[in-house]
Amino acid sequence: GAGFLGSFLCERLLEMGHSVVAFDMSNGEKIEPLLEHPKFRFVQDSILNVPTLSREIERSDIVVHFAAVADPKRYVTEPLVTLQIDLQGALNVFRLAAKNKVKVAFASTSEVYGKNPNVPWKEDDDRVLGSTHINRWCYGTAKAAGEHYCYAYHQQEGMPFVIFRFFNVYGPRLDDLGSGRVLPIFLKQCFHGDPITMHGDGLQTRSFVYVTDAVECVLKGIFEKKAEGQVFNIGSGDELSIMDLAKALKKAGGFKSPIEHVTHKKVFGDSYEDIPRRAPDVSKAKRLLGWNATTSLEDGLRQTIAYYKEQVG
Repeated sequence: GAGFLGSFLCERLLEMGHSVVAFDMSNGEKIEPLLEHPKFRFVQDSILNVPTLSREIERSDIVVHFAAVADPKRYVTEPLVTLQIDLQGALNVFRLAAKNKVKVAFASTSEVYGKNPNVPWKEDDDRVLGSTHINRWCYGTAKAAGEHYCYAYHQQEGMPFVIFRFFNVYGPRLDDLGSGRVLPIFLKQCFHGDPITMHGDGLQTRSFVYVTDAVECVLKGIFEKKAEGQVFNIGSGDELSIMDLAKALKKAGGFKSPIEHVTHKKVFGDSYEDIPRRAPDVSKAKRLLGWNATTSLEDGLRQTIAYYKEQVG
């Protein structure tokens, strides 16, 4: 509740008049402006701490489960931590929610599709994953197992749920500058005038969706009855290469950094395998929820740049 997506969702839920509890291990920096709100409460704890988690879920109407390790470098270097939080933590949430008949909104990922070459991906498409000895796949595997548990708890214990598969959500508060996912890494390099490090040839594609657009889809899915028991892709309809992302970022910020190619092995070591194309079919969200992304890449990058520029002064 105090991370990137969670902080934006807390803001919107409070704007809508709901009472919100953010449960998070962090220090709450991203939700600091909300701490004095009369309908907001912050619980600093881990979803691996079952007694505290149980107490909060018992009091809730809906649990939005966004807690996860989602940094590629971490799930390559810390697979055990990734599996403990992303799988064991999710099982704690589902078990307690099912026991208390509480609806769950589960943050899954585009990673569950793996290397399926048939892009764009629909929600019922096959998953094509790499070898289990490649740590890169532990994150997507944990999230896919979480989806299976949602269906199982619904079938056998009546737990209502909705699943969101996020495709490269970006915006303010994403990660610390220089770490985590691609944009904060590129931005730190641009701010310092250093070369932008392009992994591989830069032709690998992703689908970037601005955070406020993604949150609006989550809100529609949470409160729409016909969304229960469904999985939704959340992304933009535009498939963009990482090379083109770097060029768009340079243009939006007026940056002069050159682009420098590095191998995936140099960045991640031997336990990584890249996905050459990743893009969603978002027609289901449009059809059932009336949602589609409306923020252009140019506008989203400008807002993201402005946020991080203010952070670094």
